[in-house]
Amino acid sequence: MYPFVNTINSGIVGTNLPTEAMSYNGVYLENEIDGYRTLSVTGRELMESEVKHTEIDGMDGSYYRYKTTPARTITVRYQLRARGSREFREAYNKMNKLLSGEQVKVIFNDESDRYFIGTKTSNTQVDGGSNNVIGEIEIYCSDPRKYSSTEKEFTATDGVLNIVNEGTVPVSIDYDVQTTSETGYIGIVSTEGVMQYGKIEELDSESYQQSEHLVNINNFYNCADDTGGTDVMHPQFGANGTCAKKSWFGQNFLGFGTVGEKKGNASGGLRTLVIPADSNGDSSGSQNFYCYFHLIFYASLMGQTGEMCINFLTADNKLICGCNWYKTDTVGNTGHYEFWANGKMLREFSYTTSHLHTQNPWYWDWGHCDILKEGGNIRFFYWGGYHDYYIPEIVNMKCTKIQVAFKQWGDRGGNQLMGMMGFDVINFTKNNVSKWRDIPNRYPSGTKITIDGKSSHVYVNGMARPQDEVLGTKYFKAPVGTTEVKLTCSSWSKSKPTIKARIREAWL
Repeated sequence: MYPFVNTINSGIVGTNLPTEAMSYNGVYLENEIDGYRTLSVTGRELMESEVKHTEIDGMDGSYYRYKTTPARTITVRYQLRARGSREFREAYNKMNKLLSGEQVKVIFNDESDRYFIGTKTSNTQVDGGSNNVIGEIEIYCSDPRKYSSTEKEFTATDGVLNIVNEGTVPVSIDYDVQTTSETGYIGIVSTEGVMQYGKIEELDSESYQQSEHLVNINNFYNCADDTGGTDVMHPQFGANGTCAKKSWFGQNFLGFGTVGEKKGNASGGLRTLVIPADSNGDSSGSQNFYCYFHLIFYASLMGQTGEMCINFLTADNKLICGCNWYKTDTVGNTGHYEFWANGKMLREFSYTTSHLHTQNPWYWDWGHCDILKEGGNIRFFYWGGYHDYYIPEIVNMKCTKIQVAFKQWGDRGGNQLMGMMGFDVINFTKNNVSKWRDIPNRYPSGTKITIDGKSSHVYVNGMARPQDEVLGTKYFKAPVGTTEVKLTCSSWSKSKPTIKARIREAWL
């Protein structure tokens, strides 16, 4: 072993590492390969620019158009010593493995708080017959910039952000906006551009006054179990058991309580909530409505089973629409999700009821879902996308009741029942307009709006909402220096939303 080699395999910068030692995909080669040492690095310095110009006939010089910065190649010169031929080959085998990643973070010891994004592309052929060689590794960076390893966060004061970019190039900005009262519009304004979402209120503000939130999860907590009722979606199942309040992830949920009298393949608890009258005293129901709900449906053990649903009913107990989650797989981990409308199942999806976001859309904390009814048009949400249907039979149906039910499958209680299934949010809004997008208060108090500056995407309560973007929106970057960004909202909003911004500084 050679005195300059640090053989600790922790990946942490060691005191014996050379100044320009390279970390590739989270690993310093000196910490992993005995006898390896970085000698020098080139290609991290100032970049040349490529100027685009147009020749002008009859005039001196040319017309400047713009400049671009080409890709960057970083060359790492290294020395490798080994005791013998076998150790020499093993060192290179390990080096090939460590450098196999593509588009990974590349960090240098003398600038450990910044990284490039690069791919190892080539290396020099070292002389044979020696176990002490000097070679070069080339790292290709299609993006010539280097980035801060941490993000800077800025919080607004009275709706004003001062974003300070101490890098050398403009960078994208991410925003987290949370409404503190109802608003129909969000605007983010600076001298660099304007981003707008929702709808600036119309001169006639009556449409806003006619849209009201009538139900939330507390109504269901305070609602008695419907032990004499029928789960309209599944009348063949038992529903005279109980529901119960659960506590998961520090949050209250409404879920399964007791099984009650067994009937059919599944039995459990049911709650039927009569929707309260609106501000005009009208209790005839909502012909047009929107409901957002947040839920979990997760099997903590393979083979667990269970079922839950949410039903939107008329006064005479006809099923307008609803959603159903169930798992009957007693061996594996396959669950099912269904759209229902006009008393019939429209579509079914299968997925894995694990804790992974890539497998289960209903695990904490991404379990978002909603339903929108506008006359005969109905829209369902599933795993980042919307599914629209037109059903003429439901055009004039009015929702007056909401049911939630939770059941065990057969005798499979205890740890054979789903580990977690329940709702922690149910927000029902009555819409008395035919087009939901024209409702000013599309963003209730507590709505979370996330804007990804790099991809130019907007999300509302975790769901992509490209239709909220106003035509002409420009996703501007934070230039070098200080940029003032102002937040605006509907003029009738009682209070401004809160807003935070994040940037990752970059340098050439």
